[in-house]
Amino acid sequence: MNIKERALPASQEERTKILRSYGRKSTVYTVAFYLSVALAAAGFLGAIVAVIVFEFTANVSETLFFILLGSFLGGGTLAGGAAYLFSRLLAGNDLARADFAERCSSEHSFYVGEGTLATFEKDLLRLHGDGGQGKTIRIPYGEIRLFSVCTRRAPREKGEWSVVLELPARYLAKDGKGGADEKVLVETDAKERLFKTIKERGLLLLGEEKKTTKNARYRLKTKFFVPMAEKRRRAMLTAVLGAVVAGAGIPVAIFWNVTAGSFLSVIGFFLAARSVSAFLGAKSVFSVYEEGIFWKEASGERIFLKWEEIESVSRTEIEGRPVLKLQCVYGAYHIPDIAGAYECVKALHPEK
Repeated sequence: MNIKERALPASQEERTKILRSYGRKSTVYTVAFYLSVALAAAGFLGAIVAVIVFEFTANVSETLFFILLGSFLGGGTLAGGAAYLFSRLLAGNDLARADFAERCSSEHSFYVGEGTLATFEKDLLRLHGDGGQGKTIRIPYGEIRLFSVCTRRAPREKGEWSVVLELPARYLAKDGKGGADEKVLVETDAKERLFKTIKERGLLLLGEEKKTTKNARYRLKTKFFVPMAEKRRRAMLTAVLGAVVAGAGIPVAIFWNVTAGSFLSVIGFFLAARSVSAFLGAKSVFSVYEEGIFWKEASGERIFLKWEEIESVSRTEIEGRPVLKLQCVYGAYHIPDIAGAYECVKALHPEK
């Protein structure tokens, strides 16, 4: 998300007022977002209840029913759209606030974690707390490496750009007891101001060059699936329970109380639908493309690595479990060693 840099007032008092203003906006957007989500859920739930009540209640005006149904659906849709808008406003405001706070410290300062800034000084990198709080760490440029990284969550060219700093662990470890060769990676947003700073300091930026290209379709070679048996079993049991509850709501609505029966049917329906979705998604996927490797975990975590990023693919073990190690210039990824996956990669890119 692109942000417009706000001019820095000379007065510290004015800067503090602007930061507080950003904080108040974040609070307003957050409250509005959750309120909109609640209204959207209430609107769609009301629509389902209206349908069930109409089906099982005699002498209900069709005109009134359609008015109510349209009102619930329309209100839910508008509230959902408002929730999306407020989420975007919140994200943009938080980015603008972070950028303004960085520049309040220095034009060469960038967040590398919650409340931690990295300032590129003339001869070294200085890590320090936001607002001058906490310990200050100074690392010579000769002991760090910088990588331009594009994190892709799907098999496509578009992704989130960042700059990864590789630092000696001994500078960050307590009492400097980190191993001599041990490294720590920290990440910051890729900004034009950062690229300009890196160039001004004469530093080498490794990794993928940031460029604007068309988001072309990638070509799939093959897929490997890893079903999560335990998650699927739990999802199936929950789906059956939801179906039973939904079915029980019908006789309850007919022979006892329409509201109670409708409520049971709605709860059961949502429970069953959610469980079916969980059952279908309870699998990990390893996909090999002509352009790279895509890994999607059953938990929802996903990563796409282009072949240009991957230095090597090897087999190893972690805690007794066989895994594939995808070694990149800035670090390594580990995924389960699925039968046939290594052989597929080897056939496609034997040099890796």
